[in-house]
Amino acid sequence: MDPRVSGILVQLPLPDHVDERAVCNGIAPEKDVDGFHIINIGRLCLDQHSLIPATASAVWEIIKRTGIETFGKNVVVAGRSKNVGMPIAMLLHTDGEHERPGGDATVTIAHRYTPKEQLKIHTQLADVIIVAAETLGFTYGVRICPDACNWTQRYAECWKTGRWMTLQWS
Repeated sequence: MDPRVSGILVQLPLPDHVDERAVCNGIAPEKDVDGFHIINIGRLCLDQHSLIPATASAVWEIIKRTGIETFGKNVVVAGRSKNVGMPIAMLLHTDGEHERPGGDATVTIAHRYTPKEQLKIHTQLADVIIVAAETLGFTYGVRICPDACNWTQRYAECWKTGRWMTLQWS
């Protein structure tokens, strides 16, 4: 292992003929910046210290620093990508008293195949909504809407008042 290299980032998606899992697992876990190595994914799932993908880590920091309460709350994460949606969901649902404390939330993960009527029900029940997807007409990015109640009303209110906490990229 080369001590001059502190981290490696694999730019996904890879071409179809390249085995993504083999490439990600070929990186030493401690140098896997995205946390895609199977050991880092396992550590994340087991609430152990691990490298967390950057965007998920940033969302988690925003939630902690702004004081958004997640303990016992219903959270909807719209998006299930391996580098944003899934890690955010893992951080939010894990036990707050483990080695790597989590948010102790009840998490629902929605994605492009979630029926719209179910998505409406889940978002109406949500206390917090995190959009980590390009679907449903959203600009690709991560949006956190605290104190969500009625998705349509809340989305419009967050949008009008600027209460979204937004991480956005192009």
